[in-house]
Amino acid sequence: MAAPGWDDVARELLDAAPDAVVVVDREGRIASVNRLTEAMFGYGEDELVGSSLEVLVPEALRERHRDHRRRYEEAPVTRPMGSGLELVAQRKDGTEIPVEISLSPLDRPEGRLVLASVRDITERVRQARELQQTQGELAVAEDRERIARDLHDTVIQELFATGMSLQSMAPRITEPEVADRIGQAVDALDDTIRRIRTVIFSLTHTEIPAVGVCAELSRLVDEQAAALGFAPQVEIVGPADEVSTDVAVHLLATVREALSNAARHASADAVSITVDVSHDELVLEVRDDGVGMTDQPSGGSGLRNMGDRAWALGGSCTVSRADPGGTLVEWRVPRPIRGNVGADRTQPGA
Repeated sequence: MAAPGWDDVARELLDAAPDAVVVVDREGRIASVNRLTEAMFGYGEDELVGSSLEVLVPEALRERHRDHRRRYEEAPVTRPMGSGLELVAQRKDGTEIPVEISLSPLDRPEGRLVLASVRDITERVRQARELQQTQGELAVAEDRERIARDLHDTVIQELFATGMSLQSMAPRITEPEVADRIGQAVDALDDTIRRIRTVIFSLTHTEIPAVGVCAELSRLVDEQAAALGFAPQVEIVGPADEVSTDVAVHLLATVREALSNAARHASADAVSITVDVSHDELVLEVRDDGVGMTDQPSGGSGLRNMGDRAWALGGSCTVSRADPGGTLVEWRVPRPIRGNVGADRTQPGA
């Protein structure tokens, strides 16, 4: 069998290249392309060979590209094209793709050629944009967390202390009108604290996906099953998927907190979760059969957070011994009509 000619070897090398390769003559006409060029741009080889290189350049950039090509011809060297620039090429169907291009001059007896290696970087650009978006979202989340922390640790505490100070003065006041004014001021402070807490929770929690509360609750239970060592039992009564986003956020956060507490402290063999939205209230009960709580629970951040969430919606949360054993978390909020954040206040957590 006869050995292949140099032209055949050159063609095989071009087709074996990992990138699209476009060979261009001094006049900017395409002299040759490899198979990947055809696949990338949607042209046949016969459509490209002999055509101007600018056929692969978006129309708005063609004149500028010709100027760059002429300057390169004056001092051709092997280098990346458009270093630091975002380069785009155009397919036959008119769509544009981000690309990286490397140029290599090749002097031949019949004249100089330039080999342009073209790499489609669509996926890399997409990933970079997703990363940038994620980093931006993370920065926003960190700012929201910082603002929420400052509101909770400083503003709310100072308002609450002011309210307590005013309340402590009430028994010493003999004039009914003054006592009434102080009572109104305390009520106004309570209302302001409630509003700030609602803002805090909106800052630190995202919205529930469109799949609904029932699906999110099922996912949450599956997620916590590994830590518990078993799958909790779930019962839902009423149209839980119709609750407002604000209520759903707090409900799911409370379930997560209760299951986390059970996994860490209860040594339970079973946990049941009941969500009842069939009456005037949304009632959540999380019951375990574990070791139960002490007579005077410490009231750690987990218990406080569950209470704060209920309080922010105008509801209440109690944690008590279950019958015959274990712990019962009962979390109640007004029926979740959209836009309703509750009414009556009990007492804010510190």
